[in-house]
Amino acid sequence: MVALANLCVFLFVMTGVVFETQHRQNAQIGNYADALYFTVTALTTTGFGDITLEGTTGRMISVAIMIVGVTLFLRLAQVLFRPAKVRHRCPACGLIRHDPDAVHCKHCGTVLHIETEGAN
Repeated sequence: MVALANLCVFLFVMTGVVFETQHRQNAQIGNYADALYFTVTALTTTGFGDITLEGTTGRMISVAIMIVGVTLFLRLAQVLFRPAKVRHRCPACGLIRHDPDAVHCKHCGTVLHIETEGAN
């Protein structure tokens, strides 16, 4: 939910930036929907090319949107393929990240007492 909220906030803030910086000088950005369309195509790095931003400022805005788009996709892949870990410092060796159901530290074998929200 947090990732979705961040995506929506970024999408609508950048759409507002695109609209405000481009609608007076760029005939292709006539309304908020045009700016949203451009932002989504740039964010997904599809970039159909039917709408382009003019000038150096427009190009820099496009680059920022594309970098965030690539970063979002890389973060999504990372979340999908990296196993979940919890932060709990091992009292013996200091290892911080462990599997959520770990009983022993994988590094030194010390018994861990990881607090959970489950039943006692």
